[in-house]
Amino acid sequence: MNTKAFLSLIIASALSSFVTAAELPQTGTYNAGLQVSSGNIDHDSFGNDKDGVGQVMLYVDYYFKPGWAVELGVNKGSNVQDWICENDDDVDYCVSDDESTPDSFKSDLDYTNFIIAVRFDKALTEHNFIYSKLGAQYFDYEMTNNNNNVFEEDSGTGIYAELGWKYQWSNNVNLNVGYQHIAMSDLTTSSLAIGIGYRF
Repeated sequence: MNTKAFLSLIIASALSSFVTAAELPQTGTYNAGLQVSSGNIDHDSFGNDKDGVGQVMLYVDYYFKPGWAVELGVNKGSNVQDWICENDDDVDYCVSDDESTPDSFKSDLDYTNFIIAVRFDKALTEHNFIYSKLGAQYFDYEMTNNNNNVFEEDSGTGIYAELGWKYQWSNNVNLNVGYQHIAMSDLTTSSLAIGIGYRF
């Protein structure tokens, strides 16, 4: 399912359903979860680099009113395919294919995000919810070459956003699927996230 179809399904479900706030997570409750995600990453200065990244995220939500929560999370990610880079007039240029010239080198990317966001849950039925998250994250990333030497690194703050669907079982375990966006200076990730959580 592509991104547009996924988002359209969520919006259509939201517009066609209405339930009371009693079915939403209540004030003072928590939700802790783990999710993995995979998707594309784009670097402003590199070409053809929309290849894959893999991410793992741990998070905790605190619901300060029914359906509304503050989320704290830690996300770790890296590229799943080495980028081939070349030194061009003292500037490193990377592409996401496997062909190289004699002066090229492979590059690895690793990054960490510390996230704070506001989360909103809307109940569609007793067990089905849509959710959205919007906030900020502090990022730190570095790119290394074959010899594990860092040739690019950066840190700072950026946007974090996610939109998705959650299924909540009666035993407080929940499953979520979402579309996630993280902006980190020259890097931007767009990924599909799948996770499991527990409400307490």
